[in-house]
Amino acid sequence: MSTFTSILIALLALSIIIIVHESGHFFAAKISGIKVLEFSLFMGPKIFSKKVKDTVYSLRAIPIGGFVALEGEEENVVSPTSYSSAKPYKKIFVSIAGPLSNIIFAFLILTILFGFTGYALDTNTVIVPDGPLYEAGLRDGDKIISVDRKTILDPSDIGMVLYPVKEDEEIEVVYERGGSKNTVTVIPVKQGGKRIMLNISTTNTDTVVVEIKEDSYGYIAGLRLNDRITHINDIKINSPKELREQVNANGVGPVKVTVLRGEEELSFVFNTIETQSTEYLDLGIYYYSTEINVLQAIKHAVLYSFSVVKTVIFSIVWLITGIVRMSEMMGPIGIISTMGEQIKQPTFVLFILNLVNMMAFISINLGIMNLIPFPALDGSKIVIHSVEWIMGKPFNQDKMKYVTLAGFILLILLLVFVTFNDIVRLVK
Repeated sequence: MSTFTSILIALLALSIIIIVHESGHFFAAKISGIKVLEFSLFMGPKIFSKKVKDTVYSLRAIPIGGFVALEGEEENVVSPTSYSSAKPYKKIFVSIAGPLSNIIFAFLILTILFGFTGYALDTNTVIVPDGPLYEAGLRDGDKIISVDRKTILDPSDIGMVLYPVKEDEEIEVVYERGGSKNTVTVIPVKQGGKRIMLNISTTNTDTVVVEIKEDSYGYIAGLRLNDRITHINDIKINSPKELREQVNANGVGPVKVTVLRGEEELSFVFNTIETQSTEYLDLGIYYYSTEINVLQAIKHAVLYSFSVVKTVIFSIVWLITGIVRMSEMMGPIGIISTMGEQIKQPTFVLFILNLVNMMAFISINLGIMNLIPFPALDGSKIVIHSVEWIMGKPFNQDKMKYVTLAGFILLILLLVFVTFNDIVRLVK
């Protein structure tokens, strides 16, 4: 799949997520008797429009997102069908329906995804030899109960828990084996960053080549799938960890790689490559998927969704407290670029799986972020209309318009900032 095609698909996927959000507002408004002036797919100049009863349904030229325009949403309109004249509970319903639609949409596609592909149950653990957990005594099949005193409900929780942990910091891990709980203390290892690589992939437990690109230096030199790497520069290696250490010690440049292919020992000399990736802490554990029934798929869709919600909330807190740097924030360009890279897969099945998973993750993010009580976001409207409901009288619509405008300007400035971040990141 070409980069252009993957980015185009990512753009359309992001548009679907936004349209789901706007559809929530649309249907809630219809149910509440509030007049919808226009429901638009995409943005920009109109290509096509058709009026059905009181609503104009339009298709626009720029293929991203969409919007819903309600009567009396931006100004005070005295009418039984206007948003401004509606009861506070109806306004709250319309405001919360967008974010809620995103979360429900993510839950539904995750349930379908897990139902077809299976999911990693909490005992489907593989403890990587020579990793921190392996050294502490954990073995395959052990169930992780908590990490750094934080409960692990879903495998995706582990990465979130490790994010604020400092390098070389000891943390407590509680696990279950045979019905009994045990506690160990480990120091996570740093992964990612600048790395010297052979541009191949091996399994997590041994040095057998499981992925190699045909245009890579190794493949051109003669390295193939299922070759077992035994030596680097004539130094014997027994694990992926030792492989990484020897390749890093070699540095960028020619390296001698000795492999076993069946019973035959072969050696190849080719150049290593240097890569740069996000640094993260790792415990040396991964999970594998197994087939699950419908009820299990629903359960794990809920747990995964809850894990993403926690990640979004913690990310906001970390941003405020400085654990996450402003330069790490990502805007639309970064999201589309990341989605485009993630969905580049060798098979159609993997492409669909990654696309659906990314859509669910971003949809939950969009839903939760919109619930933040910041002017111009749905969360602020929910708070304002809740106060109106309690006080028994509406806020001045004209004054609220200026508050919303100020929030919108701040959001535009934030968008400019994160877009600059995205461009700098892409250039690098």
